[in-house]
Amino acid sequence: MDCLSAWVWFFSLLSAASSCYNQKNVLFLIADDGGFEASVYNNTAIRSPNVDALGAMSTIFDRAFTSVSSCSPSRSSILTGLPTHQNGMYGLEHGTHHFRSFDDVRSLSMILGKAGYRTGIIGKKHVAPDYVYPFDYSKTEFDDPGMSMQFGRNITLIKELTEEFLDGCKNDSSPIFLYIGFRDPHRCGGPHGAFCEVWGSGGEHGVIPDWKPQYYKPEEVKVPYNVPDTPAVIFVY
Repeated sequence: MDCLSAWVWFFSLLSAASSCYNQKNVLFLIADDGGFEASVYNNTAIRSPNVDALGAMSTIFDRAFTSVSSCSPSRSSILTGLPTHQNGMYGLEHGTHHFRSFDDVRSLSMILGKAGYRTGIIGKKHVAPDYVYPFDYSKTEFDDPGMSMQFGRNITLIKELTEEFLDGCKNDSSPIFLYIGFRDPHRCGGPHGAFCEVWGSGGEHGVIPDWKPQYYKPEEVKVPYNVPDTPAVIFVY
């Protein structure tokens, strides 16, 4: 995820289904390497009616930047309001990199949690430690590494987990903060095989009930101004 390629939307959830909706709630959506390839960012080639509807009721950030164009550092900056040299997440959290935020850093989930919000995270987290980025409800790679791709890419499962989290409103009148981190459209491969690029498209790749593949012709692809307009780039996009 880089500073120019992330979807970040905040908006108040609109529903009268339960008592938690009587107060201001926050839904935070972030897509891994999701750039301006959406009609809410004036890309007329992309067909995304549900994202358009969401954008119509959301605050859309089109002038938001982070200090580092990398996944964990940019996520930490968004969640803490601090550049990486102040929050401590200088590099990627996972594997041998093992970067973590400083112990005394306060994140959005921590602040809202202390303010009485019930907090939840679904999908990709990729920041640490947990006591700096605490969530009451969590379904991420930290909770079940074997389900990492499912939590972040299977939108049917993401919907079901979201409903599970929202069901808590039936017995809890607290306002909510829900963070959903989509792993798409980040490239993948390696031990995850074909799951990332074509999983869910049918046949041997399985099916995601709530998703129907959309196919685009090369001539329809709108290449961002800052990358070369070549066949190889168009294939990637």
